[in-house]
Amino acid sequence: MFMDPRTILTIKSVNKKATHITQFLTEKTKRRRQNKRRGYVLSGSVDREETIVLKTSEDHPYLEIYIEEWGAANMRLLNHLLSTGQIKRTDVEFYLAYTTTIFEFAENYEWNSVLNFDYRYRELQAEHAFRWGTFFPHMELQILLPKRPRTVTQHTPSYPSKQPREDCRIFKAKGSCPFGPKCRYRHPGSGTTADQPKNHKHDLRTLSSKHGSEITCGFL
Repeated sequence: MFMDPRTILTIKSVNKKATHITQFLTEKTKRRRQNKRRGYVLSGSVDREETIVLKTSEDHPYLEIYIEEWGAANMRLLNHLLSTGQIKRTDVEFYLAYTTTIFEFAENYEWNSVLNFDYRYRELQAEHAFRWGTFFPHMELQILLPKRPRTVTQHTPSYPSKQPREDCRIFKAKGSCPFGPKCRYRHPGSGTTADQPKNHKHDLRTLSSKHGSEITCGFL
């Protein structure tokens, strides 16, 4: 009799209970996940002992397990399977191959969907006792979700505006400045600011004509 391969996803383990990653998480990780799940509670009634819990379609028992936490718990689980005789030492290489594939999935698919895949896979392996590393393409198509492309926002740095410079005292007193455009102070008035180039030779001649021999220059 032909069976639709998609129905295997709904088969529950009845003969043998699966050993799951959650049994081998550290106490620190368990507390973190417990606090996280408490955050999903929207409201509750003390008298009726009822709560409203927010769940998503991607909710599963492995939710909120980090990849490094999964890796450590997975190796503890392997040691447990060996010590209890649930896996033969000759089959360890197949379990390690399965572990490698999970990490490869993490590079291309959303980690939450990879965790969901791992949970369903362990349920099916306990039910049907197939060799670790055996894969079902329909499971990958139905459970694994490709990673969403990340958008990078570029921020243009903002620089503080220049502070207004102090007025040049020489220019205010004499109407011109011997430093011309190189003066570090502001030259108020039309056509005589330090930001606008000025004929330095003309400035010296003007000062010389106004103040006699007060300023001498070899260019005059």
